[in-house]
Amino acid sequence: MRNILIMALIMYSSNIFSAHHEETNLSDNNHMLLSTYEIAPGQNPADLEKELASLQIQQEEDGYNDCGLYRHWYGGQRAFYAYCFFKDFEQLDAIHKTAEANEDRMEITQNYSSHTDHILDVQKLNMGKAPKNNVWMSWKFGPYLTLTEKQERAEMLFDAFNRAFGGCDLYFHSWGPELAHYISCGFENFADFGKKHVAINKILEEELSSADLDLLEHADDLLTLVQD
Repeated sequence: MRNILIMALIMYSSNIFSAHHEETNLSDNNHMLLSTYEIAPGQNPADLEKELASLQIQQEEDGYNDCGLYRHWYGGQRAFYAYCFFKDFEQLDAIHKTAEANEDRMEITQNYSSHTDHILDVQKLNMGKAPKNNVWMSWKFGPYLTLTEKQERAEMLFDAFNRAFGGCDLYFHSWGPELAHYISCGFENFADFGKKHVAINKILEEELSSADLDLLEHADDLLTLVQD
Protein backbone atom coordinates (compact mmCIF):
# COMPACT_ATOMS: atom_id res chain seq x y z
CA MET A 1 0.00 0.00 0.00
CA ARG A 2 2.83 2.40 0.85
CA ASN A 3 4.53 1.79 -2.51
CA ILE A 4 1.24 2.40 -4.34
CA LEU A 5 0.81 5.71 -2.50
CA ILE A 6 4.37 6.80 -3.33
CA MET A 7 3.90 6.01 -7.02
CA ALA A 8 0.58 7.88 -7.05
CA LEU A 9 2.28 10.96 -5.58
CA ILE A 10 5.09 10.76 -8.15
CA MET A 11 2.58 10.52 -11.01
CA TYR A 12 0.55 13.38 -9.53
CA SER A 13 3.60 15.62 -9.19
CA SER A 14 4.75 14.77 -12.69
CA ASN A 15 1.35 15.75 -14.14
CA ILE A 16 1.23 19.04 -12.19
CA PHE A 17 4.71 20.17 -13.12
CA SER A 18 4.58 18.91 -16.70
CA ALA A 19 1.49 21.03 -17.25
CA HIS A 20 3.21 24.01 -15.66
CA HIS A 21 6.28 23.43 -17.80
CA GLU A 22 4.29 23.39 -21.04
CA GLU A 23 3.09 26.90 -20.27
CA THR A 24 6.53 28.35 -19.58
CA ASN A 25 9.08 26.56 -21.76
CA LEU A 26 8.72 25.61 -25.42
CA SER A 27 12.18 24.16 -26.03
CA ASP A 28 13.07 20.51 -26.58
CA ASN A 29 14.99 20.45 -23.30
CA ASN A 30 12.16 19.21 -21.08
CA HIS A 31 14.40 17.16 -18.78
CA MET A 32 17.94 17.35 -17.48
CA LEU A 33 20.11 14.48 -16.30
CA LEU A 34 22.31 15.83 -13.50
CA SER A 35 25.22 13.57 -12.49
CA THR A 36 27.72 14.22 -9.73
CA TYR A 37 31.17 12.63 -9.49
CA GLU A 38 32.93 13.12 -6.17
CA ILE A 39 36.71 13.61 -6.25
CA ALA A 40 38.36 10.72 -4.41
CA PRO A 41 40.91 11.43 -1.65
CA GLY A 42 44.41 11.61 -3.11
CA GLN A 43 43.16 11.82 -6.67
CA ASN A 44 44.41 14.40 -9.15
CA PRO A 45 41.23 16.34 -10.07
CA ALA A 46 42.70 17.19 -13.48
CA ASP A 47 42.70 13.51 -14.47
CA LEU A 48 39.04 13.06 -13.54
CA GLU A 49 38.14 16.33 -15.24
CA LYS A 50 39.69 15.16 -18.51
CA GLU A 51 37.85 11.84 -18.30
CA LEU A 52 34.48 13.44 -17.58
CA ALA A 53 34.88 16.07 -20.29
CA SER A 54 35.43 13.25 -22.77
CA LEU A 55 32.39 11.43 -21.37
CA GLN A 56 30.18 14.48 -21.93
CA ILE A 57 31.24 14.66 -25.58
CA GLN A 58 30.37 10.98 -25.91
CA GLN A 59 26.98 11.60 -24.26
CA GLU A 60 26.12 14.15 -26.95
CA GLU A 61 27.21 11.69 -29.64
CA ASP A 62 24.89 9.12 -28.06
CA GLY A 63 21.97 11.49 -28.60
CA TYR A 64 21.56 14.01 -25.77
CA ASN A 65 20.61 17.52 -26.92
CA ASP A 66 23.32 19.35 -24.99
CA CYS A 67 25.80 18.29 -22.31
CA GLY A 68 28.31 20.14 -20.17
CA LEU A 69 30.51 19.92 -17.11
CA TYR A 70 31.07 22.08 -14.02
CA ARG A 71 33.74 21.78 -11.32
CA HIS A 72 33.26 22.42 -7.60
CA TRP A 73 34.44 25.84 -6.45
CA TYR A 74 32.79 26.50 -3.08
CA GLY A 75 30.12 24.47 -1.33
CA GLY A 76 29.40 21.11 0.23
CA GLN A 77 30.66 18.42 -2.13
CA ARG A 78 34.08 18.46 -3.81
CA ALA A 79 32.80 17.06 -7.06
CA PHE A 80 32.20 17.52 -10.76
CA TYR A 81 28.65 18.25 -11.90
CA ALA A 82 27.73 16.91 -15.35
CA TYR A 83 24.47 17.75 -17.11
CA CYS A 84 22.69 16.58 -20.24
CA PHE A 85 19.35 17.79 -21.61
CA PHE A 86 16.79 15.61 -23.40
CA LYS A 87 13.23 16.03 -24.64
CA ASP A 88 11.39 12.93 -23.41
CA PHE A 89 11.88 9.37 -22.25
CA GLU A 90 11.60 8.00 -25.78
CA GLN A 91 14.74 9.98 -26.59
CA LEU A 92 16.38 8.73 -23.38
CA ASP A 93 15.57 5.15 -24.35
CA ALA A 94 17.20 5.63 -27.76
CA ILE A 95 20.26 7.19 -26.09
CA HIS A 96 20.70 4.20 -23.80
CA LYS A 97 20.39 1.74 -26.68
CA THR A 98 23.05 3.62 -28.62
CA ALA A 99 25.39 3.83 -25.60
CA GLU A 100 25.01 0.15 -24.71
CA ALA A 101 25.72 -0.89 -28.29
CA ASN A 102 28.92 1.17 -28.40
CA GLU A 103 30.57 0.25 -25.09
CA ASP A 104 30.94 -2.39 -22.44
CA ARG A 105 30.07 -0.63 -19.19
CA MET A 106 31.51 -3.46 -17.12
CA GLU A 107 34.94 -2.61 -18.54
CA ILE A 108 34.85 0.99 -17.29
CA THR A 109 37.16 1.78 -14.34
CA GLN A 110 35.58 3.94 -11.63
CA ASN A 111 37.95 6.83 -10.99
CA TYR A 112 35.72 8.79 -8.61
CA SER A 113 34.70 8.35 -4.99
CA SER A 114 30.90 8.39 -5.31
CA HIS A 115 28.33 9.10 -7.98
CA THR A 116 24.67 10.16 -8.23
CA ASP A 117 22.24 10.55 -11.13
CA HIS A 118 19.16 12.74 -10.88
CA ILE A 119 16.57 13.33 -13.60
CA LEU A 120 15.05 16.79 -13.25
CA ASP A 121 12.05 18.41 -14.92
CA VAL A 122 12.96 21.71 -16.55
CA GLN A 123 10.45 24.36 -15.48
CA LYS A 124 12.06 27.61 -16.60
CA LEU A 125 15.17 28.35 -18.68
CA ASN A 126 15.98 32.06 -18.59
CA MET A 127 19.78 32.04 -18.93
CA GLY A 128 19.88 30.84 -22.52
CA LYS A 129 23.34 29.27 -22.23
CA ALA A 130 25.56 27.73 -19.58
CA PRO A 131 27.06 30.55 -17.48
CA LYS A 132 30.80 30.82 -16.88
CA ASN A 133 30.18 30.43 -13.14
CA ASN A 134 27.09 28.97 -11.54
CA VAL A 135 25.26 29.23 -8.23
CA TRP A 136 23.46 25.89 -7.90
CA MET A 137 20.83 25.98 -5.14
CA SER A 138 18.62 23.23 -3.76
CA TRP A 139 15.44 23.97 -1.81
CA LYS A 140 13.41 21.45 0.20
CA PHE A 141 10.12 22.50 1.74
CA GLY A 142 8.11 21.14 4.65
CA PRO A 143 6.68 17.63 4.12
CA TYR A 144 3.28 18.82 5.36
CA LEU A 145 2.87 21.06 2.29
CA THR A 146 1.04 19.93 -0.81
CA LEU A 147 3.01 19.71 -4.03
CA THR A 148 1.22 22.82 -5.28
CA GLU A 149 2.20 24.73 -2.14
CA LYS A 150 5.84 23.67 -2.54
CA GLN A 151 5.76 24.87 -6.12
CA GLU A 152 4.34 28.24 -5.09
CA ARG A 153 7.17 28.77 -2.59
CA ALA A 154 9.78 27.69 -5.11
CA GLU A 155 8.46 30.18 -7.64
CA MET A 156 8.47 32.92 -5.02
CA LEU A 157 12.18 32.32 -4.40
CA PHE A 158 12.90 31.87 -8.08
CA ASP A 159 11.35 35.25 -8.89
CA ALA A 160 13.65 36.92 -6.37
CA PHE A 161 16.85 35.30 -7.64
CA ASN A 162 15.83 35.70 -11.27
CA ARG A 163 15.55 39.46 -10.80
CA ALA A 164 18.72 39.78 -8.75
CA PHE A 165 20.89 37.74 -11.13
CA GLY A 166 19.30 38.92 -14.37
CA GLY A 167 18.02 35.48 -15.36
CA CYS A 168 18.03 32.03 -13.73
CA ASP A 169 16.77 28.51 -14.40
CA LEU A 170 14.30 26.48 -12.33
CA TYR A 171 14.15 22.67 -12.03
CA PHE A 172 12.10 20.16 -10.06
CA HIS A 173 12.77 16.58 -9.01
CA SER A 174 11.49 13.87 -11.34
CA TRP A 175 13.56 10.80 -10.43
CA GLY A 176 16.55 10.48 -8.13
CA PRO A 177 17.83 10.82 -4.58
CA GLU A 178 15.85 13.78 -3.23
CA LEU A 179 12.54 15.61 -3.61
CA ALA A 180 13.55 19.23 -4.12
CA HIS A 181 13.46 22.29 -6.33
CA TYR A 182 16.68 23.64 -7.85
CA ILE A 183 17.57 27.17 -8.92
CA SER A 184 20.60 27.84 -11.11
CA CYS A 185 21.97 31.37 -11.61
CA GLY A 186 25.08 32.64 -13.36
CA PHE A 187 27.78 35.21 -12.68
CA GLU A 188 30.86 36.38 -14.57
CA ASN A 189 33.36 36.72 -11.70
CA PHE A 190 33.35 37.44 -7.97
CA ALA A 191 33.04 41.18 -8.51
CA ASP A 192 29.86 40.48 -10.46
CA PHE A 193 28.80 37.97 -7.80
CA GLY A 194 29.23 40.65 -5.14
CA LYS A 195 26.80 42.96 -6.95
CA LYS A 196 24.25 40.17 -7.26
CA HIS A 197 24.81 39.23 -3.63
CA VAL A 198 23.78 42.75 -2.64
CA ALA A 199 20.80 42.67 -5.02
CA ILE A 200 19.37 39.36 -3.77
CA ASN A 201 19.80 40.28 -0.12
CA LYS A 202 17.98 43.56 -0.72
CA ILE A 203 15.06 41.69 -2.28
CA LEU A 204 15.02 39.08 0.48
CA GLU A 205 15.04 41.76 3.17
CA GLU A 206 12.35 43.96 1.59
CA GLU A 207 10.04 41.30 0.18
CA LEU A 208 10.61 37.90 1.78
CA SER A 209 11.99 38.48 5.28
CA SER A 210 8.57 37.81 6.82
CA ALA A 211 7.29 35.38 4.18
CA ASP A 212 6.23 31.92 5.32
CA LEU A 213 8.48 29.84 3.08
CA ASP A 214 8.33 26.61 5.13
CA LEU A 215 11.95 25.79 4.28
CA LEU A 216 13.16 22.41 5.47
CA GLU A 217 16.66 22.33 3.93
CA HIS A 218 18.69 24.56 1.65
CA ALA A 219 22.17 24.32 0.11
CA ASP A 220 24.31 26.48 -2.21
CA ASP A 221 27.19 25.33 -4.38
CA LEU A 222 29.39 27.66 -6.44
CA LEU A 223 30.56 25.95 -9.61
CA THR A 224 32.83 26.95 -12.47
CA LEU A 225 32.36 25.83 -16.08
CA VAL A 226 34.75 23.28 -17.54
CA GLN A 227 32.98 22.49 -20.78
CA ASP A 228 29.68 23.30 -22.50
